[in-house]
Amino acid sequence: MKRTLRVLSDVFEYLAVVFLATLCLSVFTQIVMRNLFSAGSVVLEEFARFSLVSLVFLMIPVLSLRNQHIIVDFVLNKLPAPVRRVFDLVIQVFCMACSAFLIIAISNIMKRNYNVKTAAMRMPNWLFYMPVTLGLALNVVAALESFFRFFRSKEAAK
Repeated sequence: MKRTLRVLSDVFEYLAVVFLATLCLSVFTQIVMRNLFSAGSVVLEEFARFSLVSLVFLMIPVLSLRNQHIIVDFVLNKLPAPVRRVFDLVIQVFCMACSAFLIIAISNIMKRNYNVKTAAMRMPNWLFYMPVTLGLALNVVAALESFFRFFRSKEAAK
């Protein structure tokens, strides 16, 4: 399971880097077009938005699996270690629940708007939301893995 998560994490990171590059390229092209030619492109603007959303949601599980996500832990650091571990567990359950809720919400949206296309690129909604859904699904799996790792650890038994 750990190896599978690592491989998926690497694939998601690679895809996120591709989306970052396309985001930078599309924004740069927009700047050049607007400043030099006085012409913008709604397609490039929508593509930049798609790239940004994809980048963010694909990197959420990658950073969670590596424990590199942004953590505001000044309160947690003041707690005793056993209490802090319980809070870590609660946070993992909350992250898992939020991701699952968002997957269900996207599923409900897709039931009604599956074939609706985006305004500029004419991309179907299912494709537009695919990176978001994949990122959230891997985040659920990452949170589950962290949850079970908590109970397998030797410190949890103490």
